[in-house]
Amino acid sequence: MSARLPLLNLAPLPAVLPLLLLTACQPVGPDHKTPAMDLPASFSDGGVRWKRQSAESQPKPQSWWRLFGDSTLNSLVDRGLSNNQELAGASARLQQARDLSRAARTRFFPAIALNANGERTQSRFRGPGGGSLLQNNYSVPIDFSYEIDFWGKVRRQVESATAAEAASRESLNGMRLSIAGEIAQTYWALRAVDADRKLLDETLALRRKALDLLTRQRDAGAISDLDLSRAQTEVSTAESDRIGLDRDRVELVNALAVLTGSAATGSSVPESSKLPGPPSIPGSIPSELLRQRPDIRAAEHRVAAANADIGVATAMFYPSITLNASGGFDAPVFNQLFDADALVWSLGAGISQPISGHGLLRAQRDAAVSAHQAASADYRQTVLVALREVENALQGTTILARREKAQQDAVNAARKTFDLSSKRFNAGLVSFLDVVDSERTRLDAERGLNAIRAERLAISVSLIKSLGGEWR
Repeated sequence: MSARLPLLNLAPLPAVLPLLLLTACQPVGPDHKTPAMDLPASFSDGGVRWKRQSAESQPKPQSWWRLFGDSTLNSLVDRGLSNNQELAGASARLQQARDLSRAARTRFFPAIALNANGERTQSRFRGPGGGSLLQNNYSVPIDFSYEIDFWGKVRRQVESATAAEAASRESLNGMRLSIAGEIAQTYWALRAVDADRKLLDETLALRRKALDLLTRQRDAGAISDLDLSRAQTEVSTAESDRIGLDRDRVELVNALAVLTGSAATGSSVPESSKLPGPPSIPGSIPSELLRQRPDIRAAEHRVAAANADIGVATAMFYPSITLNASGGFDAPVFNQLFDADALVWSLGAGISQPISGHGLLRAQRDAAVSAHQAASADYRQTVLVALREVENALQGTTILARREKAQQDAVNAARKTFDLSSKRFNAGLVSFLDVVDSERTRLDAERGLNAIRAERLAISVSLIKSLGGEWR
């Protein structure tokens, strides 16, 4: 039986193996820590308690849009989350990250290859008695190679890939939250248009009725053509405004079609002028709910990935230790290939230590450190933006509630003024101009109230989004 010589004398290896294994317990490079932040003591409307949560305690995505109790909205959001093409692209990117993470884990296992080979060679001899020699050789070896992860380079590579996968997953969750929020806000804008359309329909009916009455009064000589002309102007103005709302509605319906993954052509949404009150908000919102935000979680995972890359770059300074083995058959005649005498094997180990190129390695490690610093700054910025968005939504919600009350008072007063001016005109005490002014004021006040109600619904969606989906 022939045997290939080992590549390295393994006699000293058992003596140093415990030391190497001890070193292998801790990968080189820093361990991930969430970037520290100097957070404010509290939100404007509640106390702050910022804490780190484990993966098991992370909040699950909520169907927050169902808080509004609108079946049409529920259907639109469900369709959007199933069919939106941006979400389809994000899902594909998440699968790509999962595949890369799975590929990184294969580095934990040895490389095994079957390398069957057959060759025929001819050698010529010069000089006296020269001639040629024809030889055949057949071999079927199985080669084994395994790089021992003493310094944790592979572990850091897997750590980086796993964090990148988690960041992609949270980016997908963030896009789901964003798409659902955009659908909800577009839907409430559509409902505000429907409310204005209904209001203008009622206004047109009143103005046309007034125009008919004034036409009869003018024909009877009771009023001048001036009052009739003013009435005709008000009818035409209301018709123009109503037609303008038709265009607004078409654009919003088409926007919802695209958000739900459908073609705009032929799309439709049932009309409804209902503008419900927003969901009630608890008096105090703890800031750990910000941990629900997918963008914050994605940013922290990107910090973790960048931190692991520092370990990978650091491990490049250390020697690479590889175990090699090969076993198989080697014979000059094919019929003898699998005989016992054709069995060959080899065992060995190799150590590779970079001697030159340390400048390149240092530059690569410095670049990894800089990337980690940039990711940490991005994380802090994401948290600051999240705090601002919550503050804006919380305070905006309170302000809009007060504004709606004031606007409702204005509507009540405008309606009363219109009723009084109409009665005084019918009694011949004021001109039709007074009726026109009071009716315009009433219409503007009621449309303003619709706008504020829609804005309150939109800002409640903003608050839910800023908290990562609901507040419970």
